Amino acid sequence: MTITELYKQLSDKDFQDHQTGNLFFPAYMYMYDATKEYEIDKEILDIKNRLHRPNNYLDVMIIDIFEVFLEYLKQEKFGKVTKYEFYTEHEKDKFDAVDKALKQDAYDKRFLNYLDNKIKLHFENSNTYEVAYVFVKGFGNVFPYLRASRFMSNFESYIKGYKLIMFYPGKAKNYYSLFGLLKDENLYRAIKLINE
Repeated sequence: MTITELYKQLSDKDFQDHQTGNLFFPAYMYMYDATKEYEIDKEILDIKNRLHRPNNYLDVMIIDIFEVFLEYLKQEKFGKVTKYEFYTEHEKDKFDAVDKALKQDAYDKRFLNYLDNKIKLHFENSNTYEVAYVFVKGFGNVFPYLRASRFMSNFESYIKGYKLIMFYPGKAKNYYSLFGLLKDENLYRAIKLINE
């Protein structure tokens, strides 16, 4: 599926209904060649703007999962400092401990709730547009702390009232392959919108 075909699918009225999909599961993955990251970033913004126009009148929220994770760490207290400050200060002398803690934080319910609340707040403030999609990108930057498959299996219960489209820089065969090089994790049940 090309990015143009993706736009056509997202602008289809039947597809926009968040209750349609495979077993009524509203999560999809668009996989693309990691060397085209810059072009895909521009296309994501273009699709959002086109869906926002009066002929569609849809609200699309774009989330860079890496940026949101950093934002979360910068507001999450750890003693007298934030987790971000603590991890930054100790990443060299306590690398293994910081690495392990970051991987735990990425799937902690507090982070998932933070992300969920951010999405809800966005859509609450968008009462003139029809809620349709949340685009999630940034999986290449947040790897290996947060993996696409595990993220979806942990976040799926939060997805209500919209469809989530993950943009994944890699391939999927028997497992996700980030950048087409790194073995990520086993396949998740999100419907693949594969760019081939």
